[in-house]
Amino acid sequence: MLAAEERLPDFAVTAKILSEFNSININDAGRLARHCWGILGSRLAPDSAQELTRKCEAYGVKTITLFSTGTAGFKPAALIKKASFADGSFSFTNAAGLSMNVAAADILVLSAAPHKEETVKTVKSVEGPSGGEKALRLGIMAATGLPIGMGKNKEVKKEVRTSETAFTLDIILKQPATRLRLTPADFDFSCLREKKTCSSQTNFYLLCAALSLFAPGALKNTGLWAIIEHKPLSALPYDSMEDFETETRRLAALAAAVQ
Repeated sequence: MLAAEERLPDFAVTAKILSEFNSININDAGRLARHCWGILGSRLAPDSAQELTRKCEAYGVKTITLFSTGTAGFKPAALIKKASFADGSFSFTNAAGLSMNVAAADILVLSAAPHKEETVKTVKSVEGPSGGEKALRLGIMAATGLPIGMGKNKEVKKEVRTSETAFTLDIILKQPATRLRLTPADFDFSCLREKKTCSSQTNFYLLCAALSLFAPGALKNTGLWAIIEHKPLSALPYDSMEDFETETRRLAALAAAVQ
């Protein structure tokens, strides 16, 4: 069962619905609400589905019940490297160098989000004896008179973890199971022409806005709405790519249901 509106219901309202329906405390329901992204229930028996529908109606939340909200049939996202807007179409080239044109009506969903990317690097360094080791050796030399030295340097390997914010845009097409993916690090933003800046993040935002204007009928996710309404993305609950995928699945299911 999905929330039927493009925009998600209020978080507090969703938490109350899930708390009452699942008979759990509001804190646990809040955690469910944070990650359900409008997918309010799945694999529900008919009686349970009716009960959840009634609770949603009581809080003013419209719902739609589908047989499946999964990504069954989705092909792996095709990474696109460059694109252009010309003659009423959006032309793009994928990582394999293949090009394709799509009309505005062919775009069902535009979904963008920030997420954390963690990298791990192994750093090698040469370290000498620690202060404690030196003090111990000095004590031994003072007590015995033997020149035992201060010890040898040794190579030390350390793992250094860094985390930075990355951005992803998924474009769901009407063509069955077609999903395009764009990431700033792998995309040529020359399609922005004179609007292109030296900031990949700003370019990403500009492209999201351009696609929204090009395909006004496409459903937009929370992240993309935040971008075009100039709202901060840092407060959005995209804790992982799984959150992004879940939200995109709901919108894709909604879009497919009205085709």
